[in-house]
Amino acid sequence: MQYFTTPTISLGFFSAISASAFIYMSHLGLHAPWLQAFLGMAALFAWLRIPVPAMAWSGFFTGIFWFWWIGMSFRYYDLGWMIPLIVLSIGGVYGIVFWLLSLLRHPLMRAAGVGLIEFLHPFGFDWFRPALLFTGSVLGDSLWQLWTVLAALALFLSFRHPGRYAALLLIPLALHRPPAEDLHSEASALKRQIQLTRTNIDQGNKWKPRYRNAIVELNLHAIDLAVEQGKRAVILPESAFPLYLNLDIDLIRKLLKMSRRITIVTGALYYEKGNAYNSTYLFRKEKLRVMHKVVLVPFGEAVPLPKWIGHWINDLFFDGASDYRTASRPSDFEMLGRKWRNAICYEATCERLYEEDPRYMVALSNNAWFIPSTEPTLQRLLLQLQANRHKTIIFHATNGPITDVIVPQ
Repeated sequence: MQYFTTPTISLGFFSAISASAFIYMSHLGLHAPWLQAFLGMAALFAWLRIPVPAMAWSGFFTGIFWFWWIGMSFRYYDLGWMIPLIVLSIGGVYGIVFWLLSLLRHPLMRAAGVGLIEFLHPFGFDWFRPALLFTGSVLGDSLWQLWTVLAALALFLSFRHPGRYAALLLIPLALHRPPAEDLHSEASALKRQIQLTRTNIDQGNKWKPRYRNAIVELNLHAIDLAVEQGKRAVILPESAFPLYLNLDIDLIRKLLKMSRRITIVTGALYYEKGNAYNSTYLFRKEKLRVMHKVVLVPFGEAVPLPKWIGHWINDLFFDGASDYRTASRPSDFEMLGRKWRNAICYEATCERLYEEDPRYMVALSNNAWFIPSTEPTLQRLLLQLQANRHKTIIFHATNGPITDVIVPQ
């Protein structure tokens, strides 16, 4: 019964609030770098110190505060009744993860566990990154900076004599260090040449045939508008064209013709030999290139379980739809005399897409699955973290909120 006492649950709850405040502060437009750093350190301090039962509750509430929105996509499969079950399951998974961490009783051992949790991907989902606590704060969000803060707090907790306060002197080493080069001016120059297109198509209507022509015309108008504004390239969101674009020959011809005047980057599905791909289409100088997604969304585009279970889940919940197929490696393409890395939604936050530290990235997203929620905000923070770590300028076009150019800070 020690797991269900008021002090135990309260300790877990308030430590989870400290660990999640940065998401909601960003969502509300509150920029308080010192407060964010303090709350982040308070959360880490709690995770190194609180007893096993409270740690399990902290994981439960943290998982929910970070990822409650995952279940919202089930509305579009007529499975809205599952949303509470999904939310509780998410809390349960992270409750177990934190419970296992809490079995490491010594602060230094627990600090090592927290520091390595970024490499733990339940069911292939890697959005839980403790370093995010400091993205946008006065402390840096690289792994070594996170580990420095953890080491300082763990050493402080490991000793009882007054000299332990000296361990806290390590924390200033983790202060945020802006890039040496001026990437903002470079990003601004590119922004003057590139039109980032934000759409606001309701997910419930996006794939209905009666809305298809209107959505296509909306996209073509956005391209024409970019031409009128003197842009050299236009970027549309993930699945901006809600169809297997490679099978619509007339539309392909029209976009190729338009690419005489402007480079077009857009998302759409691709179908070949019974396989479906989530893809980026590049129309440039009357030539077409298609680049497929590499990392699929767990349970959204692929079931990360043995095939026989995956088939059963697809039949039961997704009307028998098959998993999407993927490319074997990330794709790069040329635009405006520069080499860009292609990324589609979820994969834009994944480490694999940042191999060789690409200087520029185009990321296409469809966040309408999760509106209204904090998902777009969390995605934006994850993109900022990756941009900071890899010095990558990201042009992010979305269906939904927060279309933006993300510059390393």
